[in-house]
Amino acid sequence: MSETPAWRYLVAAILFLGLAVYMLVTGELPVDKQRTMLISRAVNPLLYWPIVAASMALGLLAMRASWRVMR
Repeated sequence: MSETPAWRYLVAAILFLGLAVYMLVTGELPVDKQRTMLISRAVNPLLYWPIVAASMALGLLAMRASWRVMR
């Protein structure tokens, strides 16, 4: 059984954690380029917070997986 390289888990971790940090810093997530639809904590809190929580959890799980592969 071949193991997945650690860098693949690190890339996924950086992307998911980056999304969570971006959303926490800006307070919104633009859905399209014209910014006609925004997911923000003021307008859509029931959509905003689960996205932040899920991306943070997936990022932390990917970091844990990369740590296990490197050890």
